[in-house]
Amino acid sequence: PKVIVFSHAEDQEQVTAEGTEPMMRRRLSDDVNHDMDLEHVLHLATRTAEDIFTEDSSPFRVLFIVTTLSEYDKGTRGTVNGADRLKDLVLPLLVDGVESMVHRGWSVDVYLVCGFEELKESRRQMIQDALPTGVGLEVWDDAIPYYYVKKFNQQLKRPDQTIEFAPHGLSRQHRFVVRDKLMEYDFFVAFEDDIRVTADHVVNFLEMSTQIDRMRRAAEHSPDGKARVEDALEDSRTVRGKSMDKATVGNDLVQDPMTADELRRLWPGFIRAEVVDNRGGPHQLLEGSLPALDNFKWKQFVPASMEYEQSFGTVDPNVCCDLDSPRTPPNPTKDDLVLWETDISATGVRHYPGEIGWAAAMPVEDKADVGSYWSGEGNAYNDPSFKRPRRVDALLGQQAGWMATRSQVLYFHDHACPGGFLPHFDGKDWYSDSLQTRNGAVEFWSGGYQLFGRCRLNRILSLDPKRFSRQILYHSSNNKQKTKTRDKFIRLSHFLGQLYTVKERALKSLQGETIQ
Repeated sequence: PKVIVFSHAEDQEQVTAEGTEPMMRRRLSDDVNHDMDLEHVLHLATRTAEDIFTEDSSPFRVLFIVTTLSEYDKGTRGTVNGADRLKDLVLPLLVDGVESMVHRGWSVDVYLVCGFEELKESRRQMIQDALPTGVGLEVWDDAIPYYYVKKFNQQLKRPDQTIEFAPHGLSRQHRFVVRDKLMEYDFFVAFEDDIRVTADHVVNFLEMSTQIDRMRRAAEHSPDGKARVEDALEDSRTVRGKSMDKATVGNDLVQDPMTADELRRLWPGFIRAEVVDNRGGPHQLLEGSLPALDNFKWKQFVPASMEYEQSFGTVDPNVCCDLDSPRTPPNPTKDDLVLWETDISATGVRHYPGEIGWAAAMPVEDKADVGSYWSGEGNAYNDPSFKRPRRVDALLGQQAGWMATRSQVLYFHDHACPGGFLPHFDGKDWYSDSLQTRNGAVEFWSGGYQLFGRCRLNRILSLDPKRFSRQILYHSSNNKQKTKTRDKFIRLSHFLGQLYTVKERALKSLQGETIQ
């Protein structure tokens, strides 16, 4: 197994006197100014081949981290027992994503974090041979950590408790890799093994991040510390909504000014999709006189306004889901893309300042919410007791990974995330043991739940269909459509149509109109 080594000296907690509280951990970047880092990284990522040749600077350096639990499928969750997961699923995705980046002139290395005991040399060579020339490959096999199972009070669960594997902790291990490699790369991509991530996703993420950061800097330099929507519409409302939970704002924010701190917590999100696969015969989502995909949840209360397709364009299925793989259906159309991990009832929209524009606000903890116009505002669901869903697991929108620049990772670690984003995971914020499931299981580490819960970041999805298409990630295992109930699914094109319906209602609310 690859051994990862890093210095403990930089962030060890310091104790000033016996029995006193430890001081805040030392930051990883005390004397570095990252204010314009996003502009620089975006330039590196979007340079032409001619610019790369003529400019006296290093290429855009990307570390592509993939965490994979099993080399072969085990027959659970709609898979076939013994099927070669590494060769037929993981490798085509990996090669596809890396090739899209190398073709842009980026310098890419791959790091595999493996939960199985050993990646044989022949299998490693298979991966290396499939990757483009010049792409480095490192493997950490047998990466599942050990732990002691404990009770909620941190006592051992049994008097004779012995150390054992923590399979849920495999998803934590990529953080050690990032810590080890932090100063060697400009950008980090860390996802589960069945997610398709390409250069299009990275560039769009960087563009949106930069647009957000420009507004954050504008707010910092404005007289009142706020950034505003240009040419904002007149707001005729005489009464504004109040918070119904621990949020500091109501659910009726449409074009309100934003502080630098609020903008700093805004984040380009992702949402997983599958491609409807009916190659094996009738499909549960397409059967019946009224198929589930044509009778999606909340349709009665928030119908899909599909006029956006004529005005702004359609969802592009090729960006996320056009993959040459034996496991995935070929030539997907926009109506083949389905969502299951959230729905319109947990979502809002807002007109954000600057180039950010109109975007959907994904679910976030109430106390972390910077505000949006909720789809349920104005009793839209005809139920006065219906409250905005917050930490509802079925609606959170697990994105199976994250991406960030080096300075964004440092922001996570030094500022946003209690207890830090990178090792060591100790102290009171981790209950002295980060592998206890009260800190979160797989989705906490790899699915973004830490970032969009504990770290208080607010994910947004652009309402521009071109950008929206680049925030969709293909869950290429394509097995949720076989194992989840029918009522959870909606076409991505219809979901975007519902968001446009909420946008229309938000604009009408500015004129004092109520939901009909």
